[in-house]
Amino acid sequence: MSTQSWREHYSLLTDGVPAEAWHPAAEGEAAWVVLSASAQEVAREGSLPQEGVLSQAPLGDYDVIELSVFAKPCARIRWRYDGEEGGALSEVQAVAGADIDAPTRAALVEAALDELWQEGGEEVFTVVPAEQEEQYTGAGWSVLERVSRG
Repeated sequence: MSTQSWREHYSLLTDGVPAEAWHPAAEGEAAWVVLSASAQEVAREGSLPQEGVLSQAPLGDYDVIELSVFAKPCARIRWRYDGEEGGALSEVQAVAGADIDAPTRAALVEAALDELWQEGGEEVFTVVPAEQEEQYTGAGWSVLERVSRG
């Protein structure tokens, strides 16, 4: 996956945010960060709530991993592998207003990375809000660019 093709992959993972909607972030714009990592080199530091259970399902263009606590869905992450160059992850999404802490977010990302790697994906891209950049770079992700969507 090239540094340009992440847009098409991420469009599928976000249910249609058009690829062309992403552009370099200008000064003062709400920024998102495009990150890249080797699926197996990201530090494994996440943890799930004690009552948390992960489940996975294929959904056509992507797979989803969902976290439930006491059988109530509270977070999910989508991922896809393109069969050639690598893969892409969505950001971790809260379900029904749940509060997702950093260790839980990391655990969901790590679960998706493991699934992606088992499919053959080595290089992975994701796009996250700028305020999450430090958590990702601290785990071994590299910043490729800052973008906005409009």
